[in-house]
Amino acid sequence: MSRVFEALEKASKEKKEVVVTQPGNGQAWVETAIPDERGFEREEKEVDHRFNGKDRSVAFSGRSWRERAEELLFGRDLRSYKSYPIVALDKGSPAAEQYKILREQVKKLRAEMGARFLSVTSPVKRDGKSIVATNLAAAMALGNEERVLLIDCDLRDPQIHQYFGLQRSPGLTDYLTSSSNENVLNYVRETSIPGLQVLTAGRSSSLSSELLATEKMRNLMDEIRLKFHSHQIILDTPPVLSTPEPLILAGQVDGIIMVIRAGKTPRDCLSEALEILKSDKIMGIVLNGADLGITSKYYDY
Repeated sequence: MSRVFEALEKASKEKKEVVVTQPGNGQAWVETAIPDERGFEREEKEVDHRFNGKDRSVAFSGRSWRERAEELLFGRDLRSYKSYPIVALDKGSPAAEQYKILREQVKKLRAEMGARFLSVTSPVKRDGKSIVATNLAAAMALGNEERVLLIDCDLRDPQIHQYFGLQRSPGLTDYLTSSSNENVLNYVRETSIPGLQVLTAGRSSSLSSELLATEKMRNLMDEIRLKFHSHQIILDTPPVLSTPEPLILAGQVDGIIMVIRAGKTPRDCLSEALEILKSDKIMGIVLNGADLGITSKYYDY
């Protein structure tokens, strides 16, 4: 774990350079830094509550200068947008290039580990797991390179549908609560990105962990393996320290990617999350919100 903590220390103190470590010597590990360029996760649920009939300045109180600057630069209220930006599609941007690096590392580890079913999680909320899952899926599908199925398993606070301007229902919850044996293909939707399909979270439910632990969910994973046998499957799952869902789904995936946010994720939370999972399926860490500093000038030459 020392390499992870060194990366955190580097991002929080120096914030000058991003180092991407390629896995080697048989180690199934990837450390990837994603720059903080429109690359932050927004939570519509929280904003709906805080903006409901209140002055916007109330929602800004207690927020960092970086978060306030991000909204001023990229829009007055990015969180209220119905579709979120997919930065992996921005040609030549530092963020897009980093997601391509992440894509290639995941492909290499998939070849070594046979990891076709991946879950993306984080220690706590607002680490950016949903934006990483979405942009990784987009980067993998870019240019018809791969066929990808992105599944929103964060039934408590779903975000995936926002990136594609889709309704969250019908989706996974609707399928799991349906009394009929409907074909899962009826719930999978196409996106504007060729090769990328999405299974949204569906309607809200107070029994999200119970639903994901059902035999119907396990059967669904088996069915997806068969019907999407040529796809890379990416699951966006809730934070490890907040819900039991990542533990439930850990047994149904081939690999796990942990997302942490530079300057925000407490070090002890990362340690605790890794300890709770105790899984040899953890493929590595994605450092989200990193400042590329002078290295970003490379992309402008």
